[in-house]
Amino acid sequence: MKIVSFGSALVLLVGLLAPGAVSAQEDDAVSTYTNPVSAGFTENFADPTIIRGHDGFWYAYGTNGKRYEGDAKQNMMISRSADLIDWEWVGPVFTPETIPTYDGKPSGANRQFWAPEIAYLDGRYVLYYSYVVQAPGTPWRTIAAATAEHPTGPWTDTGEVVVGNETWEVRPGVTEIRNNIDPELLTTPDGTRYMYYGSVQGGVRVVKLAADGLHTDGEPVQLTDAHRYEAPYVVNRDGFYYLFLSVIGGCCAGAASGYPIMVGRSTDPTGPFLDRDGHSLNGPQGGGTPVLAPNGNEFVSTGHNAIATDLSGQDWIVSHAIDRHDPYVSGTESARGIALTRLDWIDGWPIGNGGAGMPSGPTEGPDNDAFISEAFEGDLSGWMSADGWSKSEGSTGGYAHTESETPLTSTAVVDGDLRARTLVRLASGEGGEAGISIPAQGRHSLTASIDRESEQLTVKVQGNRTTTAPLPAGFNYETWHEIEMVLSDGSLRVAVSESGQYDPVAEVTLRVPKGMRSGHVALQAKGIGADFDDVTIARLYTPKTDRVPDPMIGALDSAHSDEFEGELAEEWSWLREPAATVDDGGLDFDIQRSTLINQRPQADTLPSLLLRDMPAGTWTAETKVTIPFGESIPYGWPQAGLIAYTDDDEWVELAYTTRESRRFTAFAKETASAGTVAYGHAALGPSRDTMWLRLQHTVADNGEHLYRAALSIDGEHWTWHGTRTLPAGPQPKVGLVAQDLAQLSAQPDNASISAQFDWFRTYR
Repeated sequence: MKIVSFGSALVLLVGLLAPGAVSAQEDDAVSTYTNPVSAGFTENFADPTIIRGHDGFWYAYGTNGKRYEGDAKQNMMISRSADLIDWEWVGPVFTPETIPTYDGKPSGANRQFWAPEIAYLDGRYVLYYSYVVQAPGTPWRTIAAATAEHPTGPWTDTGEVVVGNETWEVRPGVTEIRNNIDPELLTTPDGTRYMYYGSVQGGVRVVKLAADGLHTDGEPVQLTDAHRYEAPYVVNRDGFYYLFLSVIGGCCAGAASGYPIMVGRSTDPTGPFLDRDGHSLNGPQGGGTPVLAPNGNEFVSTGHNAIATDLSGQDWIVSHAIDRHDPYVSGTESARGIALTRLDWIDGWPIGNGGAGMPSGPTEGPDNDAFISEAFEGDLSGWMSADGWSKSEGSTGGYAHTESETPLTSTAVVDGDLRARTLVRLASGEGGEAGISIPAQGRHSLTASIDRESEQLTVKVQGNRTTTAPLPAGFNYETWHEIEMVLSDGSLRVAVSESGQYDPVAEVTLRVPKGMRSGHVALQAKGIGADFDDVTIARLYTPKTDRVPDPMIGALDSAHSDEFEGELAEEWSWLREPAATVDDGGLDFDIQRSTLINQRPQADTLPSLLLRDMPAGTWTAETKVTIPFGESIPYGWPQAGLIAYTDDDEWVELAYTTRESRRFTAFAKETASAGTVAYGHAALGPSRDTMWLRLQHTVADNGEHLYRAALSIDGEHWTWHGTRTLPAGPQPKVGLVAQDLAQLSAQPDNASISAQFDWFRTYR
């Protein structure tokens, strides 16, 4: 027997297997899903955060979502799922009567609540959120919090901001309010809580919180450049803190959106965070290791992620995504639905779907089959030896209670590598321990307990070997905590956390004897009464260890290349007036005071492009470009690089650039879609004033032209990123661009800035 879902009700049953029988996982069909998984109840559920509730449901919270009476932007939304695949609408976080007000403005003010973060702290659910007022003279960018006994609420705002308005120096003598949005909570093994937050206009920061998690208790530490990343999400895994971030410039640009997810890691929760190649994520030329980016299918804006772990232990990226063929809810409001992508850990780094990107169409989904999945909503008939045990009711439903030292043993027989987890809390008083046992070799067992007397996580192997890890000072034994046990090929990992969100407060990893493991699971307490809830035992997932290889480049195609020695090759043609000259083995291309970007309020001309025809099929265009920015911060948005061009409102660009404080390579697209012209870019790094750039062209089954980007700062080591598309039809021209989105009336002259291209090479 297994999990069964009847409409909105969740029935969790204990599986019953005879010794030697195959598990239900080997019998049942594989579950599948189709993105976006929120399509059944809403078109728009942006910036998702997720938690597994004590009742066995997963709960997601997001910006906007399904509309209700009143302005949906003045709220946040809740949905839930029994399996991470089929989601149902729950409701708004706040009612019109409970919407908090911190800015003193009337209820009709343009007040918005963005990008929540859900956590379980000290026996209650805490929902952090971005409190934003969009009006002149009211610079509110703060983070506040609400609490509830149940994941669906009712939610009560705390009445105090967690992180208040902060300022930053835009340039000498000019300060602005930081864009303090996108909260993310982390609890470290010593019990310290940290808040990560930030976006464009200030960057991502981290600050230590007080023990209650509701007030700051220290000075913020800057983690990224002021205009590069947002939406932090942190995972504590294998001795590293992994900082997931979304790249600004294209979260909400409809079909032109990009918004890839990048990651860096550190051994310290306050950084510095480095990417896989050792580049810092901080600073104007910072790097980042790709995790998930648009891959050429229908989905763009693949960022702002959280992570959920299914019952088998497989991780899933929970992000939003826009269908570029149907990108808007109404007008130009982007439709961002909840999307799932398998998260693999390969060679110590996370990667979405083995590097293949967000899946399209029916895809193998989370594994929710289990030997045991018990939320104690019924009686204890699925368990043996129930003397001294009873079912009780709490704010999140039923749970098992015992005052006895007699174990509660499952009727199910489990075997093999598996993942076991349960929620547990001790009764008030002194001393006592409680935990879970899974079968080991022979008649022995592996037992993990929280022990109040020794203040430790205690792991006993075969009844005679004990390994421990300290629980943090202030650990509250009388509130719910999750114990997770992962048994894999002679290795056992045990972790204790408040809500299973990849922030363990105690962890043990050890070797255990291999061999036949078959037996029953047991819950047990000693020395004092205890409560148990949401017990799940499932076959351990099989990790993916190989990632999709980087594209092959092939041999140089001299007929479609130019080393810029002497005159321009006759295959080149200028769109509009010539703006570059060949000189001393390179092409000097003046960065023009005009732009193709549709945000061109003062440009009365369009830039000249140097273009050429390209061969059919698969090829890779490469150039080496230098823009001598040095330490200067030029005004406007000067940029130069490769372009694939259909017309002035349908193109893809990969160009080295600077904007505000940062240097980056813009992987950009402009498209005329759904009756509007949309532009979006992703700010990729690391960067230097000399960059090597590649665009690889392929043709999709539907005839669309796909362009995948790669960057290098030395011409030897390349990082491949996502894919942009142009419509099916004739082959777009490809070539070079040097443009500048300049505010002509307010900024000094940029006419002296020039880009030098060393070559244009095509490989096939």
